[in-house]
Amino acid sequence: MADLLRSDRPGSMRALARMYGSEQYKAWGGLLESVRDGAPAFDYAFGTSYFAYLAAHHDASSIFNDAMTGWTAQLSDAVAAAYDFSGSGLVVDVGGGTGLLLATILEAAPALRGTLFELSHVAEQADAYLRATPIGDRCTVVAGDFFEAVPGGGSLYVLAQILHDWDDGHCARILRNCREAMLPGAKLLIIEQVIPPHNEPSLGKWLDLHMLVLLGGRERTEAEYASLLSAADLKLDRVFPPRPAQASSKPQRPERHRRDSRGAQGRDVDAGPAAPTR
Repeated sequence: MADLLRSDRPGSMRALARMYGSEQYKAWGGLLESVRDGAPAFDYAFGTSYFAYLAAHHDASSIFNDAMTGWTAQLSDAVAAAYDFSGSGLVVDVGGGTGLLLATILEAAPALRGTLFELSHVAEQADAYLRATPIGDRCTVVAGDFFEAVPGGGSLYVLAQILHDWDDGHCARILRNCREAMLPGAKLLIIEQVIPPHNEPSLGKWLDLHMLVLLGGRERTEAEYASLLSAADLKLDRVFPPRPAQASSKPQRPERHRRDSRGAQGRDVDAGPAAPTR
């Protein structure tokens, strides 16, 4: 256990422990208010939203970014191991941070091209990072807001731990924009926790409360994802857990904080258009 709290060990959880044990821990003191009205307890405790707080507090932001590094590396390798990315075409990583997941996918699928779509201040970092990778000549970075529109022409769209940040109404806007951008026959890969039925133990059930306390978001069941997708004219094809990935030899780098908390590895939800794309 002591090794996990050291910063110089592979798989270190030091930054994660510091993140959960500081402001996020204090926010749980307002759980009752969140349960009563659905608003994030963090806002009650600190007088501002979580990401606004990080933007104003450099030390907290640095700890958050370090914590996300390990999770993102594990997530990227697990997704590449679990999903069949073979074939050609364009993969669009919507809200893809600084590009570690997209780079991992393109490394695993040499015939694919990639587009990373992010807010402008994150897109600048992503462009610098991706240009320095071996797949830099196969990807582009586009700045924008996924609540407005997403880049068109993709054969595969990826939403990795984005939807759990938002309520159903906001999720519907994101999904509809993806649907409008998808080519005929395109797929949407959603990477999230999927809450199991009944009383089966699951980290996602705790994370569901944590997202409520922190951001007002939530984790969802398979049926709830199917309902969200159906409302956006998409159909749930399958849900499957990631296979264990081999240890990665690629360098890890911090992911700049965005509009999601990237709390843990989840499951992959594979969805496609419910009807021919208009």
